[in-house]
Amino acid sequence: MTGKATRTIHSPRSTIAAERALGGSRGSEASRVPPGGLDGLMQSSTLKHLLVAAESGDAAAQFNLGVLYDSRLDDNGYAIEGNRAEAMKWLLAAAEQGLPRAQSKLAEMYASGRATPEDFIYASAWFLLATANLRGIHRHRARSGYARISLRLTPAQLARAKRLAGNWRPKKSNNTASIRLLEMF
Repeated sequence: MTGKATRTIHSPRSTIAAERALGGSRGSEASRVPPGGLDGLMQSSTLKHLLVAAESGDAAAQFNLGVLYDSRLDDNGYAIEGNRAEAMKWLLAAAEQGLPRAQSKLAEMYASGRATPEDFIYASAWFLLATANLRGIHRHRARSGYARISLRLTPAQLARAKRLAGNWRPKKSNNTASIRLLEMF
């Protein structure tokens, strides 16, 4: 894979490249998904390259796929049901490799999930990990997310989240990550 589009997908700015390929702009909630929803989206050439890169272990591509699967927009920009399991699969794969934006996004998904104490523990742990390597507004959001979620935890649960974050080490890519929603660490 030596084409220009492939290099763009592999770059740290691959989120921007993927959004531009979709006709959207960075940070725009009005980004449009091609006709056919996510299935149609996955048929586009650029996103096929993104999927290949993600399957080969590229953390930035995995993050972008996770964001796309969680986008919950149809081809007209209207809210639809997203694919949470696929989003979490790809975000977990990127987060496990140490990508801070993926760690923060995964934490947000745990925080907004089933609202179980276990999910809040994992959200807190991922937020703590993300704050260590993020900068600017992204770091602020991760800190705010941690502060919000930590209020729902007991001291013992907070200690467990901190222990999980403290013991965490990045994993090498193993192509696609398995979904481990109950035992991430």
